[in-house]
Amino acid sequence: MREITRIASLLQQTFEGCAYYGPSVVKTLENVTADVASRKPLWSAHTIWELVAHITAELNYARSVIEGDAGPWIEGITTWKTITDNSEDSWREAIQDLIIANRTFVQIVKGLDDAILNQQPIRVRGPYYLMLHGVMHHSIYHSGQISLLSGQMTTVKKTT
Repeated sequence: MREITRIASLLQQTFEGCAYYGPSVVKTLENVTADVASRKPLWSAHTIWELVAHITAELNYARSVIEGDAGPWIEGITTWKTITDNSEDSWREAIQDLIIANRTFVQIVKGLDDAILNQQPIRVRGPYYLMLHGVMHHSIYHSGQISLLSGQMTTVKKTT
């Protein structure tokens, strides 16, 4: 099996499949309503909805890097969208946009050749290999935040 195929499979699996570490990104959003998604927690700078929009923007940006047409990335600005419509329909649309962004990204990754993995993409530090894994880690990281914010974390019994 090609390495790029393995990476694409991991990108899909951790996002909406059966992730090794626990619930996939999409699974963490399963029972989150627009009301819950738009609540601003006291200890966090971002709502669940903002995190979803951020992951979507990052996936779309990574796709544009692969396609060679990525614009400048400005930390704190490029991938943090302001949410103006807090309706349930808009929330469902945000989740669909997220799923589509990941599926599109995975399809583009599947079309790459392993030779690209050591090459340097535009606008990103490190080779494509690092970028692709970074995209996956980024989604997983924010998925953990979403789980915490939505109260979906299960209690783990400490063993001694």
